[in-house]
Amino acid sequence: MAEFITLSHFGAAARHYHIYRIKASALSHQPHYHNYYQICFVVSGEILHGQGEGAVTLSAGDAFIVPPGFVHSLHFGNVFAEVYSFAFEEALFSPGFSGTGAFRFMKSLRGEATEVAAPDVRLRVVLNDTQRKSMRALLDTLIRQQGDDCPRELSAAPGITEAILYLLAQSYYSQPQNAEGLDRLMSYNNTLQQCISFVDAHYRESLTPEGVALRFGLSRSSFCMVFPRFAGMPLRQYVATKRVEEAQMLIRTHPERSLAAIGAAVGYADAATFYRNFLRITGVSPAKYRELNGA
Repeated sequence: MAEFITLSHFGAAARHYHIYRIKASALSHQPHYHNYYQICFVVSGEILHGQGEGAVTLSAGDAFIVPPGFVHSLHFGNVFAEVYSFAFEEALFSPGFSGTGAFRFMKSLRGEATEVAAPDVRLRVVLNDTQRKSMRALLDTLIRQQGDDCPRELSAAPGITEAILYLLAQSYYSQPQNAEGLDRLMSYNNTLQQCISFVDAHYRESLTPEGVALRFGLSRSSFCMVFPRFAGMPLRQYVATKRVEEAQMLIRTHPERSLAAIGAAVGYADAATFYRNFLRITGVSPAKYRELNGA
């Protein structure tokens, strides 16, 4: 049975990332998975990166990146083998990261629907000499950054991680057999961005996964699988959050309006549903929120 690992194992839950150089790891020999992304870069020697019954040999300069939930194992082939092991969570990044190509590449690793181009970098990615030098320099910088006692908002770790993701994406999509996959991936990501833009403009209306999926030529199952990965939550929760955020703004800026009228203005015909969702998302009732904000 595969073992589940979190960043708490490394005492790095609050920082959202952990990096170190290792020559052996008893834990990695057993099938395991984690709730974070992992990038490994081979410094010297050879290692075997396996999934199920299969395994791929990685030599000095090779790398891999695996997403959360991917069951794999790592075996050190000889006494000379040494790797950088870098683990990070999505919470490491600022909200603006979701609009970058690095984010789309990272998200594509978790794609399971047939429409998603899922890069095969879970087991091995081959870097050229320039990319290898850059990768090692970036990982060394991250190790030093990890030792710095600085406020999280001043950490360089998110930017360095983004650069590492771009290096991996460049290497993968520079291979002719994968170039077409980049076109499919960008097209699919553009479609999901259009979905989110549509929902942002129409969240006051009655939206269903079936309706939104049909509008953009997606199956319901694929939409329900991938929308949360782009939006951070399922459609129903995303719509409720948008409505409550607008309701909060209206409560603060329009003290003369009744709470029932505000609920209706953001899309709730039923006052009870408005109250329930507002309480669930904010932790307080609409009336209490008005009181706390002096409205």
